Amino acid sequence: MRTSHITIKRQIADIRNKLTDEQLFASPRYSAYLTDIAEGATKRYKRNSKVIISWDPSENADIAFTDNRIIHLNAGNFLTRSFPTRSLRADSLIGLVGHECGHILFSDFTMLELYSQSLQNGRFYPKEPEAVSASLEKNLQEIKDYLQEKEEAVIRALSDISHSLVNIMEDVYIESRICAEFAGSFRTGILLNNLRFAEEMNTVQDEVNRQHHEVFIIMNLLIQYAKAGDINNLGGYKGPYLNVVYECIPYIDEAAYDDDARIRFNAANQLLLLLWPYMKSFIEQIKEDLENNTSQAQEDLGTQLAKGIPLPNGTGRAGKTDKNSSLLKHQESDDEEERARIQKVLDYEDGRMALEKTETINEEGDGGTEYENDFAGSGYVSQAEADMHRIMTQLAEDCVYSRYEEELTEELQQEAVKIRYGNAHQGIHVKVNRMSYVSPEYMEAYRQTAPPLLLLSIRLQKQVSQHLKDYKSGGKLDNLPMGKRINVRNAVHKDGRIFYKMNLPHDQADIAVAVLNDESGSMSSYDRITYARAASIILHDFCKCLEIPIAIYGHTEDYAVELYSYAEFDSLDNKDRYRLMDMSSRSGNRDGAAIRFVAERLLQRPEAVKLLFIISDGQPAAEEYYGTEAEADIRGIKQEYTRKGIRFIAAAIGSDKPNIHRIYGDCFLDITNLEKLPINLGKLIIRQIRNHIAA
Repeated sequence: MRTSHITIKRQIADIRNKLTDEQLFASPRYSAYLTDIAEGATKRYKRNSKVIISWDPSENADIAFTDNRIIHLNAGNFLTRSFPTRSLRADSLIGLVGHECGHILFSDFTMLELYSQSLQNGRFYPKEPEAVSASLEKNLQEIKDYLQEKEEAVIRALSDISHSLVNIMEDVYIESRICAEFAGSFRTGILLNNLRFAEEMNTVQDEVNRQHHEVFIIMNLLIQYAKAGDINNLGGYKGPYLNVVYECIPYIDEAAYDDDARIRFNAANQLLLLLWPYMKSFIEQIKEDLENNTSQAQEDLGTQLAKGIPLPNGTGRAGKTDKNSSLLKHQESDDEEERARIQKVLDYEDGRMALEKTETINEEGDGGTEYENDFAGSGYVSQAEADMHRIMTQLAEDCVYSRYEEELTEELQQEAVKIRYGNAHQGIHVKVNRMSYVSPEYMEAYRQTAPPLLLLSIRLQKQVSQHLKDYKSGGKLDNLPMGKRINVRNAVHKDGRIFYKMNLPHDQADIAVAVLNDESGSMSSYDRITYARAASIILHDFCKCLEIPIAIYGHTEDYAVELYSYAEFDSLDNKDRYRLMDMSSRSGNRDGAAIRFVAERLLQRPEAVKLLFIISDGQPAAEEYYGTEAEADIRGIKQEYTRKGIRFIAAAIGSDKPNIHRIYGDCFLDITNLEKLPINLGKLIIRQIRNHIAA
């Protein structure tokens, strides 16, 4: 199968430009990219983390959450999708990952659980709130009476509201910490999300007009303040809700930047006193739900309260810090500058620059209306954009190469159908399997397994490379056992190798290699399949480094002859070495049919020297194909293709040598000791080159 590299590059560019957000952001590659970013932050504190991405664009879908190790990120969330450009959406996702990393590193999960459980059990933690006025004293007494009576509706309402209050302050705290520790893409993404979150929220008047529960109206205003440091009051609302918010803000400001989580819990308790008069309608809805076995209150909580990022689930400990509260508060002023800079970018990207009313145009001087549309010097440089382009290219490559591999598999299958396998395999179906998508697990397995084997490949390359160079460059080839020209100086060696030949230069190595691995169940014993895989890795690396065409196959039989294409002569995706990690012992083995398929593939090659390595335990065993008749079939196939120019080398492992010798004769190679493989295999390949030249 021939394909131009220019055509491949053109297809990659075309697919990259057509990738959707879902294809990009919900891909395994992007998940791995965000996992690398998350681990870069959390491993500093010896905490493991992983990012799992989903795509759910529904209205009430989650944004992100963590269980203290795994970060679940919905790339289709409403907040990220609201950004006008893909680069800003990429920054948004990094900001969400940074937020969850902040929870993993700096939230005290155990104390959060203790606070929640205490309130559900009818008591305040860590202490009862202080009533600094008569009205607050009245609120506190009412709450305590309800708690003492175990009033379920009140306890549920207090738990839900207090959880959201703690979430507001905890978010401010962990985001301040993460922005201070990682003042790069995390900080940019977090502030970007906060600005957009505040922009997407309703005005105070909108909240009132929608007749939301009063407590949720106030909570949403507090969320706006926590996210953006301001409240959306474009409608000019004046009323009690703003007054309550102004009373709550000092508690949020004081507690949100303190390293001690108990300060935030105390602040949440104080805020409950302030919000108590506005919780009545929510409590009544809970009572109605309890009576009618409905869940309207929870639905109201999910739809009326601004969609935020929930507190994490699980247990753990907060990360240690060398930052104190004053330093964190100082960070807030830096964030204001960053917010202003990002807001400038948002306005430009979204085309929301306000129209400026002018009366006259002054043709002299600098007066009039100034419109700036170039932000290149604003300092807004997104690393995520470059990374995103790289990942998009990789995804496009995966798509193109996967499509190419599927076409290659179809071509191999068509070739398999055309082959006449002989009477011994009449009516047998041959199926060719090739992995079009190579998962990261195979790549990691190769990286763990291959290094010592690649050292053996290097030794083999050193042994053979010079002979290949001589063959390519031409020159005098000496010490030959036969020929037309005699070098009298060689007579003193008395070994009969007295001839020499003047060799013409060759453009290529003129060698092609194919490897066929037995993957029958018996290969599982004595680590045979492990040796076969190791030898295949060495041969593959050796051939690729010396630009020798190589194909590697495995075979078994289970109702049909199953051929596994691990490496192909015309493969383009450079992942064949990873496919080798899928080699394993499986079922039976109908060697004759598999050998004939690979031999036919090798015959199509233009190279003069064609080497076929067969790695097997020498025991054919399939339905009605075993014993002496099966061995006779294999010997016949070997003789047939030897006459056609293919040179067989059967690899023996340990005690398999008698079986191999009985079937294939003397052309076998012992691969039991991999350390000796470079020497033995090198001698064999050199001998084949010499024999070809001598011929």
